[in-house]
Amino acid sequence: MQKKQLFADRLLAQMPSLRALRCFVTAARYESFTLAAEVLCVTQAAVSRQIKELEDALDVPLFERTGRHIALTDSGRILYNASYLSIMNIAEAAEAVRRSDKQALSICVSHTFSALWLSSRLPRFRAQFPEIKLNVMVTEHFMELDELMQPDVIITKNPPRELEYDVEPLFHDVVYPVCSPGFFESHFQGKALKPLDLLAHSTLHLSLLGRAQVCEHVDWRVWSNWFQQGDGSDRYAPGEHFESNDYRLLVSSAEGGEGTLLGWHHLVHRQVDQGTLVRPVRDAIVFHDRHHYLITHKKATERPEYQLFREWLISEVKEMMASWRETGEERKAL
Repeated sequence: MQKKQLFADRLLAQMPSLRALRCFVTAARYESFTLAAEVLCVTQAAVSRQIKELEDALDVPLFERTGRHIALTDSGRILYNASYLSIMNIAEAAEAVRRSDKQALSICVSHTFSALWLSSRLPRFRAQFPEIKLNVMVTEHFMELDELMQPDVIITKNPPRELEYDVEPLFHDVVYPVCSPGFFESHFQGKALKPLDLLAHSTLHLSLLGRAQVCEHVDWRVWSNWFQQGDGSDRYAPGEHFESNDYRLLVSSAEGGEGTLLGWHHLVHRQVDQGTLVRPVRDAIVFHDRHHYLITHKKATERPEYQLFREWLISEVKEMMASWRETGEERKAL
């Protein structure tokens, strides 16, 4: 009996880390290190490092790598078949334990929403509800989250269709141009500006690759078409511009005086209130039919910590949207 116990202990000591196995299983499921990184909310380098360490520990290649494509080797397939069910059993047990902690709440948001909306508000929530533990998961691929990471709450523009979620609209989209005070003074000060006059100077563009982060249906071309004169005398003719798929970078560039940016109210109103960004024109486009949604797993809806979080969130949203309505600017509504 003692020899058998020593053998079992030795096997446990030689077992690969659960973190490495989780990276391996996720990469194998999606046949992509990049997607695995998104699903697990880590960097691609971290996934590659974990899998390389796993391959070194086992002394066998687990994936065949051809350019960006990966496929399981025979050894990798053996490990995947043995590991997947075990990891899912551990994940389900962990989920049961996590949900038994009545004071814990997991929230999933995008990188942009996390950085430009949630981060500045979380300290107030934590101060008001110190007993509630928040676990914030940040990813752009909400609907591709692995079953290992099922959040209680998702805030996104693209609600899921799965029946286990409740969906309610949080706020609609409001879009208006913003720039730094210095850029305004250099290019727009003292001028009677029209919406299309902004395009004569440097503009900041969210590229096609990144529009889903914020609002895929609006860019400077949409702005130009919306405010174009009926006689067609005004055409989309942008001046010098900078483009990125990272909206956070574009906001920082606008604050640094690099050009005018189309700002979503929920992402730039704090900077406008603080004076690091200004609105060169009062015109805006309002989309009453485009929303961010609060998506809640049905198992979380009756939990008291969720009810407190929802009340807090809606209060923050009402305050944010009230600041828009109180400005009294001319609005173009859809």
